[in-house]
Amino acid sequence: MHSLTRSVAIGLTTFGASVVGMLIEWEAPLDMLNASKGAVGGMVGLVSLLLALVLGLLIWTAFGVFATQQSEAYSLGPVVADIDLALERYGPEGAGGRAGLRASLARSRARFFDGDGAGPRPFTFAETKTIFAGLDGYFDSLEPRTDRQRRELAKAWDLARKYQDTQMRMARQLASPFPPHVLTIVIGWATVLFLGNGLVATPNAITIIALLAGAISIATAIFLILELSHPYTGLIRISPAGVDSALGVLGEVAAAVPDGSARNEAAPA
Repeated sequence: MHSLTRSVAIGLTTFGASVVGMLIEWEAPLDMLNASKGAVGGMVGLVSLLLALVLGLLIWTAFGVFATQQSEAYSLGPVVADIDLALERYGPEGAGGRAGLRASLARSRARFFDGDGAGPRPFTFAETKTIFAGLDGYFDSLEPRTDRQRRELAKAWDLARKYQDTQMRMARQLASPFPPHVLTIVIGWATVLFLGNGLVATPNAITIIALLAGAISIATAIFLILELSHPYTGLIRISPAGVDSALGVLGEVAAAVPDGSARNEAAPA
């Protein structure tokens, strides 16, 4: 479910709980309400404290996920450029690797930015083995003849491994940004809080507006948590412009590779 839809549903749920509380207050005997207001007020204060602490922590954690992903995504740009430059300096034999680098970047873009809304899936164990086997196979197939080629080949291999390690770590981090059912518990607390507020509130237009504003605040907090913890698929998202720009430049290289020189071109992926 889209984060905006989920947030609206949560806002309606919490506001509905306050309406239920006011209906209970309307039907309950007056002496019972007066006798229980102290207990209800204490419960509301406790849940308010818990909700404020946990919501703040979750927003901070989600922002950390977003900032980390953005930082690591930006750090891959110079790595890709450096790999391409090292293979270019290696000589014509590195042209197939440069084309493979573009293919790898295109697959990474599809994995992170073209998902179904659930975010990038982590690499499976089989995928990881295939990627590293292809990487080793490609670089083993090259036969450097000069010291400069050896240096460029070693540099490109190290950077290619760093590129793969980084994007695999990024995908793993997004697979489960929060422990299971944390948001469900927080929503339960919010529902209890608004039910309690409805029980002790005096039903009038100002009270209803205040409770609606509170429900909207909870909904927007959940919206921020969901959006920031899925930085490639939501309304608040990391832009793919840098990846698209790199693909455009590397595409010129791939188009210039002769058919026979693209041996193991997917290996640097």
